[in-house]
Amino acid sequence: MNLWKGVGYNCIIYLSTILGFDRSYYEAARIDGATKWKQITKITLPLLRPTIIMLTLMAVGRIFYSDFGLFYQVPQNSGALYSVTNTIDTYVYRALLELGDITMSSAAGVYQSLVGFVLIMTANLVVKKVDPESALF
Repeated sequence: MNLWKGVGYNCIIYLSTILGFDRSYYEAARIDGATKWKQITKITLPLLRPTIIMLTLMAVGRIFYSDFGLFYQVPQNSGALYSVTNTIDTYVYRALLELGDITMSSAAGVYQSLVGFVLIMTANLVVKKVDPESALF
């Protein structure tokens, strides 16, 4: 469900990136006799590479975050769904609002942020080894 929700945003990002490409590359490829498939594999995908890497790094950082509205508002604390919809985000909310446990909810939120940060740094190191120009830093 969450993947389907992000398809529109990602399509806009990819489409705007593709529209920003210089058309002379495609014209030169057409003159040289390249088919549409060759244009996609030899021009479009290599030019899209930095955008793909950036969106992947952003997605890696959000792995431990859940869609709060989907996991809390839809089941409405239903007993049958409670065990499968209890994520870190809903735990932080329930611990703070229902239990009043500020320390545990803060610790869970910090843990979630730190794990996301470590994942982004690890993914960035992998990207830096594969393609140093596309890494964040």
